Amino acid sequence: MKRILCIQDLSTVGRSSLAVVSPVLSVMGYQCCPLPTALLSTHTGGFAPVERLDATGFFSAALEAYRAQEIAFDAVYTGYLCSPAQAAVAADELRRCGAALRVTDPAMADNGRLYGGFGPEMVEAMQTLCGEADLITPNATEAALLAGEQPRERYGADEVEALCERLAGRYGARVVITGAPLEGGQTVCVGRGEAAWEHFTLRCSYVDAAYPGTGDLFCAVLTGALMRGNALQSAAELALRFTENAARATFAARRDPRFGLEFEPLLGELLPPREEPSWAR
Repeated sequence: MKRILCIQDLSTVGRSSLAVVSPVLSVMGYQCCPLPTALLSTHTGGFAPVERLDATGFFSAALEAYRAQEIAFDAVYTGYLCSPAQAAVAADELRRCGAALRVTDPAMADNGRLYGGFGPEMVEAMQTLCGEADLITPNATEAALLAGEQPRERYGADEVEALCERLAGRYGARVVITGAPLEGGQTVCVGRGEAAWEHFTLRCSYVDAAYPGTGDLFCAVLTGALMRGNALQSAAELALRFTENAARATFAARRDPRFGLEFEPLLGELLPPREEPSWAR
């Protein structure tokens, strides 16, 4: 069974980060190895107060322990990191790990602004981290910051494609920009593979609600599909449609958006093809 090291925070209530990533990758057939960068009582998307425990010391020590025990990972996937110092540790891990797939979701901003407590130093640290990744999955705001540009409220589809090209050239990585808002109530997912001709634009409609952890769900499914050998576009299509279906179902059920997307009833759609057990042959 392939082993994926997932480096991001853990919120005990609210579907985000490791609370989303772990079940998704597990049901897709991988051993998810969660390495929390912080422990939170809830995510910060609507809950308050939030109790936090910074796990920087544990995070760094755990990586050293893996190296000492020669524990190898088939993929490393980084998500939300609490500080530039954590991003530097994650970049060092991507540089040294030798994994077949290194994915970075540069979770630092949305809706045109940085998350609370982050400044220019975090942008610089994320830029360095993205330089070590094989695939980066920023949202539109993060994509602009990674490109050294000012984020915008709305984009044309061609403008998102051009931004994607600039990121691919700058970081030498495959790129998927998620949730880029367009006029007319649509969002696009734009991808650029290893070759200049390998690009795509996928569209979906908004639901009238904002759900924390949506990007985490998308990136987890995308990572799992790539580990199965899917091409980037087909992996992104699977991730987008699964996330879209979860959003529609959650919205139709009128759930409190703070608790995130109710993806659990849909997990069976992600199961790998079942092989006949050897004893039954």
